Amino acid sequence: MDDGCAAAASDVVLARSHLGRRTRVADVEQSPGLSRLGALLGMGPHCSLVFSTSFTFNYTFEWGAASVVQTACASDSYMGISRYDHVWYTDSSGQACLGGLSLVMRVLGGVVGGFVVVWGMEKVPSIPLCSLTRWGCKRVAWCFESADAEWPILVRVLLSSVLRVEHVVPDFQDLGDRHGLRVTPSTIPDNDDERHAARFFTNAFHPFTFRALNPSS
Repeated sequence: MDDGCAAAASDVVLARSHLGRRTRVADVEQSPGLSRLGALLGMGPHCSLVFSTSFTFNYTFEWGAASVVQTACASDSYMGISRYDHVWYTDSSGQACLGGLSLVMRVLGGVVGGFVVVWGMEKVPSIPLCSLTRWGCKRVAWCFESADAEWPILVRVLLSSVLRVEHVVPDFQDLGDRHGLRVTPSTIPDNDDERHAARFFTNAFHPFTFRALNPSS
């Protein structure tokens, strides 16, 4: 019987990847921001898949530090809290790109494979005389296919193309300008207008960027 599954491209499953949960593409597409998952994967709604809440891999630091094993998560409830990490990865042209993890895929259409689905991000102009930019933080925003898209673009990334986790924080000056000085990330509206307007910074002060790992800092 045709279950809506085409031949799925696979990649070597990295050691230490976590076990997963079996479901269908149609069920996952009910999750916020994942309505176009089937189109991205080229799979029908009844195609089965197994996804995980996290995966472990060997970080690759662009400044040449020794690799370490770390965990990246995409889960509404990971050890009791919601956790969706941001990762750097290389695209098909070899360029480093940033995205927010939305799904960790283990098996697709009966084919064992190692890849993640991320919401795409892009660099945006920084604030003039910004001290965060001066110290190496990059200002970023969600990347959309069109001006009326409700959610960022979905990108399929092989686990072998994931470089490292990046700590990403809200641009609090932007939040304050748009919502007032008492605003916090948990009190802003969860809608498409806010997703288009939101701005973030990569955090160059996160512990894995300290001098022992990044001698140039």
